Amino acid sequence: MKKKLFLNVLVAVAVLFLSNDKQYAQGIEYPTLSKSQVVLVGDSGKWDYNKAHTLSVVEANKDGYKYWGYYGLSYYGGDPELRKAGLVRSNDLIHWDKYNGNPIIKSDCRWPTVVLVNSVFYMLYAEYNANNDSRIVMLTSKDGIHFDSKVVIVPREDGKQNQNPFIYYNQKDKNFYLVYYNGIERAKEPSNNIWNIKIRKSKYINELKDAKSKTIMSSRDLIAAPSITFFNNKYYLLIESRVLGKWDNKWVTLGYESNKIDGKYKELDNNPPVLSNGDACAFQYVLDNQLYIFYSHCLDLAKWNWELSMVKAIN
Repeated sequence: MKKKLFLNVLVAVAVLFLSNDKQYAQGIEYPTLSKSQVVLVGDSGKWDYNKAHTLSVVEANKDGYKYWGYYGLSYYGGDPELRKAGLVRSNDLIHWDKYNGNPIIKSDCRWPTVVLVNSVFYMLYAEYNANNDSRIVMLTSKDGIHFDSKVVIVPREDGKQNQNPFIYYNQKDKNFYLVYYNGIERAKEPSNNIWNIKIRKSKYINELKDAKSKTIMSSRDLIAAPSITFFNNKYYLLIESRVLGKWDNKWVTLGYESNKIDGKYKELDNNPPVLSNGDACAFQYVLDNQLYIFYSHCLDLAKWNWELSMVKAIN
């Protein structure tokens, strides 16, 4: 009888363990990364001073530069005139020249993400109202500098955030994918706050506005800033997180993998996280068959000061 009871307890524990919502890709880690390099900082006394925060990169091969990058600021709430986007260009992904006409988007632009397809630049970013409710819009450009023809892709919802967009063109199925953060951050009862990572796809980028969003991750703890890429025959998802009492209260970047771009993502075994020293807002790209992460490193959380750094896979 005791032996049977013991076996029943073991079975119950096993079932409880296997039914846990949080799944790990056991034995799988994000590729080993190089030492980080600072690649972009704001200029003293200028519009971007200490606020360079996100960097989206495309291979443009224009005007003497192979790579064009679009960077946004860390400013979040308040005056929309503080939220702007600038253009930088490079031939080695380390040394970046700022465009003399910066900022190219002068107001209410946070988190610019750009994809270049068939000689057209598509830029998506978040806009905010007076309550800091956000929506995602898209502009287009033929030269990569002058953007217009604004279209709302993800509309604003009262009391909610739709922001942190990352646009990805998947060569495997020839679809555009938009992954973004959706959530409630300011509920009257904090236990009602929720953070979701959502994705939508479309054969044509202009039809993303009509596509249905699918939730691929949800948490009561802060998760946001997703980016997706395909490398080593798997899809990698990076998200930022910050949980009081964990990771020394710093921002970190967590990694996940899946064999389907809009499928179930399993958290990787990386411990510490993929990026762990006040590092967030990661944009990952495969350029010339090399995996790069461009991310924001926190200089002073109280002042919300950041600089842009880069690491690349070395295996």
